[in-house]
Amino acid sequence: MLALALAAPAGADDLAALPEPQIKAAYILNFTRYASWPAAAFADPRAPLVLCLLGQGTADIGRELHSRSAGAHPLELRSLARGEDAAACHALYISAAEKPRQAALLARLRDQAVLTIGDSAGFLNDGGMINLMLVDGSIRFEVNLNATKQSGLGLNPRVLGLAERVVGGGAK
Repeated sequence: MLALALAAPAGADDLAALPEPQIKAAYILNFTRYASWPAAAFADPRAPLVLCLLGQGTADIGRELHSRSAGAHPLELRSLARGEDAAACHALYISAAEKPRQAALLARLRDQAVLTIGDSAGFLNDGGMINLMLVDGSIRFEVNLNATKQSGLGLNPRVLGLAERVVGGGAK
């Protein structure tokens, strides 16, 4: 379900052949589609969802997400040079290249309604919400439900059911 959103319907074998940025973009897009923000996060029901990309290697992901939407919200993509601008985002993807700065950035966003997605070791421990990871040659993800709830966001239970691991959500 999650990883096939950007491609035409395909089987699992076809998905394995897709480039990594395309797979990550599909996951990120679907996380925005299956997350819920407090009503005050958007000026109106059709306001853009601001998706920020931070770090090396995010340009390819951004190209895959160009002209996409998360439900009624068109995506507004922003490339960030530094994390200080992240509070203006609804969702933030932090590449592994930002690992040295990710704990401080995530601490600043802890109580804000910003869906944080990353792909580095320790991302959930640093307070990130969704971490993409390589498992047996495939991209999978894990969720920090405590961080998600603390920010006032919600995730569809189907997303949680597909996660490799859910922190703060009881046994999987």
